[in-house]
Amino acid sequence: MSEYIPFYTHSLDNARHCCEVEKWRASHKANIDCTKAIENAIADNFKDNHFNSDCVKSIIEEFGFDRVNFILRYNLKNAQHDARFSEENREWGESLYAPESNMRRDYIINSHPVLLNNFTDRIRNEWDKLNLWNASHCIDKTSANLEGKILVISPSRLYDEYKTPDDQLFKATGGFGCSPTAIGRSVYGYFLKDGEETSWDRSAFIGILKDEFVPDWVKEKYDLSNHTLKSVEIPSEDESISASM
Repeated sequence: MSEYIPFYTHSLDNARHCCEVEKWRASHKANIDCTKAIENAIADNFKDNHFNSDCVKSIIEEFGFDRVNFILRYNLKNAQHDARFSEENREWGESLYAPESNMRRDYIINSHPVLLNNFTDRIRNEWDKLNLWNASHCIDKTSANLEGKILVISPSRLYDEYKTPDDQLFKATGGFGCSPTAIGRSVYGYFLKDGEETSWDRSAFIGILKDEFVPDWVKEKYDLSNHTLKSVEIPSEDESISASM
């Protein structure tokens, strides 16, 4: 598990309702620390029109992608009319949605816009290197029954060490959350990577992975047919030992 403080996405009111105010406060403090760390990284690592790329990676390692991306997007959302930021970065920031209680002036980065834009480019480049599944790889889940489908978990629901394409893939086996009209939200199933069984809220999934993007390792490990997966029987440890003797 990551050592940095988890990024709290819910509102302060929700935190009060769920008795998680301390988690909200810890995340808020970490957001401020992240803001200051980005300012310092820009000030200390930009020399001769060049950034020390290690500073970008160290910020991610210290605070995690979710928090760093949020802080940068929040700043870009507040700079929509500043042409010193690229159009791509401004669009990235404009689409940010977060509870009003989590949009704090404490998170404004007081660095030159050109340098902050450069820093943002480098953070986004590191994110792109993860090659994660996104909405373009998925069928919309809004009105779909999810049972038996290969689902894609949103990267924001995974710790950084599990932000990989393989760790995003989940096979739904049941639960009220599989139905688009049920009151219940839990979707039961298992990770295709290692077979670990668990449950997720329906909102945790980006969508249903399109057939053309199903990885070869999934096809080899499972019997794929008509958008469903049948688990390939794996011998028990004792059976494996006997077979090898």
